[in-house]
Amino acid sequence: TVFLNSAVVTSDTAAKVGPGFLQCIMISMADAAPTAGTVAILDHTAAGGGTTIFSHTFTTAVFMPFQICPQQAFTAGLYIDVTTSADINVSVSYR
Repeated sequence: TVFLNSAVVTSDTAAKVGPGFLQCIMISMADAAPTAGTVAILDHTAAGGGTTIFSHTFTTAVFMPFQICPQQAFTAGLYIDVTTSADINVSVSYR
């Protein structure tokens, strides 16, 4: 049996420290007017370093929720780096 953990965040968060496996990322708007910025999922334990697993740039345009499933192992940890103003929900599933 494979157990998945999940985290839903709106700002920078270390979701996991240590090796693991990233299953899926789901991104949605948290309010009606998103702020321009980026969301990056890093193989690291802090912002500004490590290997980028996924990165997406947002404008102020309204968008539909979307999901991407990179199915990728990470070694250092799983860090969610968000540069918007807490108006984007980022959900990751990992083990």
